[in-house]
Amino acid sequence: MDKKEYMLSQVEAWKQSGISQQTFCDKAGIKLGTFSYWIKISKQQDDLAGGFIELANPSIDMKSQYEIVYPNGVILKVQNTDLKEIFSLVNLY
Repeated sequence: MDKKEYMLSQVEAWKQSGISQQTFCDKAGIKLGTFSYWIKISKQQDDLAGGFIELANPSIDMKSQYEIVYPNGVILKVQNTDLKEIFSLVNLY
């Protein structure tokens, strides 16, 4: 587990714990400032994940077109059948 995965798992553990950030950090041996940074990163990831839904078993033909609409109004139209590639475009922003 790399540092990012570890810290994000700690943020999730804190959310489930019901205790204050300070108390959690004292018990885990993490500096409060560092922990606050990772809480911010976690929130940003949650914000990026929100607003999109997973396409489950779409009927794919060779002329499939998908639209990705970003919160700032930018619309990205993609003709592709590779959903992993489309997902990578969504995660750029």
